[in-house]
Amino acid sequence: MTTTTRTPLRRAAAAALLAGSIVTGLGVATAAPATAAVTPIGTVDGHRAFGIGPHSSAAACAATADRLSSFGAKRFGPRFGTCYRTGNGQWWAISPWSA
Repeated sequence: MTTTTRTPLRRAAAAALLAGSIVTGLGVATAAPATAAVTPIGTVDGHRAFGIGPHSSAAACAATADRLSSFGAKRFGPRFGTCYRTGNGQWWAISPWSA
């Protein structure tokens, strides 16, 4: 197997693990609380993006964003694995993966 073959396989495996963690709330580390929603938010850094939340505070969102980063979200762009605040005060983590 070549490196170019392994990289997409690793990405697919990480995406599957992350999606499974989000959906079931189980796994190595859950990416979000069991009650979190995954919502399409358009394009971020040239890639499809999804918001994971809502979170009640920046600290609560940061925990999810950190887990996304540990799964490799930053490879899709610098804004992935970070949080943003909506007009109603809710916090959402930016993910390149949907559940």
